[in-house]
Amino acid sequence: MQHQESNGPRQQALWMADRCLGRRIARLHRLVSRRFEAELRKSGLTLPQLEVLSEMAVSGEPVRPSEIAGWLGIERSTISRNLDLLAQLGYVSAAEVSATGRTTRVVVTDAGHQALMDAEPAWARAQEWISGAVDDDAIDALDRWLTALELAPRPH
Repeated sequence: MQHQESNGPRQQALWMADRCLGRRIARLHRLVSRRFEAELRKSGLTLPQLEVLSEMAVSGEPVRPSEIAGWLGIERSTISRNLDLLAQLGYVSAAEVSATGRTTRVVVTDAGHQALMDAEPAWARAQEWISGAVDDDAIDALDRWLTALELAPRPH
């Protein structure tokens, strides 16, 4: 991509805003999240909580919060906040605690598994709406982007 010669700060900002992949992806994220959040609202779970619970359930064994953060590609502090909320709801519990009192591994409780099952119809409605709004090529392109960006070397 070539750099646009600017006629001034406003034109430069307009050029950048019009072409910014980060801005487009953030907007896409907001649109998708809003649909999932609207559907999930009655289930009592948020989309991030659903992501954490489902990743833990897929694992099927006690996991470290840092592992969940890695799987989802999010910050450890974000996982901690979500795990705290899920623990308050009774959906996860500590499986192992260190000598210092820190939780080292967490597990989905029976109530957490039930919450996932109860949220599935809402998840399916959001999934169906979004999948119906875009074609299969768009979904394939999203998967290719995710794979490419996850494998891309990190800039220093």
